[in-house]
Amino acid sequence: MSVEQINRKINQAFEYDDFAWQRENKIPVLYKDRARGLHKVLYQCPACRTEYRMDSGGAAIWCNHCSKRWTMSEYGELKALEGETHFAHIPDWYEWERKQVRREVEEGRYCFQGNATVRMLPNSKGFIDFGKAVLTHNMDGFTLEGNHDGTSYTLNIPAQSVYSCHIEYNYGKYKRDCVDLNTLNDSYWVFPEGDDFSVTKISLATEELFIYKKL
Repeated sequence: MSVEQINRKINQAFEYDDFAWQRENKIPVLYKDRARGLHKVLYQCPACRTEYRMDSGGAAIWCNHCSKRWTMSEYGELKALEGETHFAHIPDWYEWERKQVRREVEEGRYCFQGNATVRMLPNSKGFIDFGKAVLTHNMDGFTLEGNHDGTSYTLNIPAQSVYSCHIEYNYGKYKRDCVDLNTLNDSYWVFPEGDDFSVTKISLATEELFIYKKL
């Protein structure tokens, strides 16, 4: 077997699908808010294809742009209230989003840029405020440009140097989604402002850009 074949088999052995396991073993989740927060992962509507307008609560997820709505069963399956369900299996929706990001990368048009609040984690004692910055994530990788205590700084992380990135949803006392960018010496916790972004998409793009740059 080649190295690629061995690596593929190892990766396949680590694949695990909680939703499939739950469905196959008929394990009900009766929690009334079981779909709350699902829009953080499923950020793009498969009906109208609009990004960043999904929302969720209770046992439902919906699109605020086209009003398409799904309910999540006690076995973790989705069903549209009207029309086509598109994806009953939640991981299939996620992988569909990945394909949309991959297309943007392959066509050379992937780009996110937005204002952000930055916090540093220099040690185990906790975060320090690091001011405002502009976060750019595009075909070249990550760029963070900011100013702290009157001194400008720029952090560049090439796409080919990072195969994934750490993200958080509704993080800690800040209650915002964030991206964690690291160097050998520093950890920048970047909280994009506004609603026109998804840290899930940024994470997917990081992975797809790394693969694309290796080709």
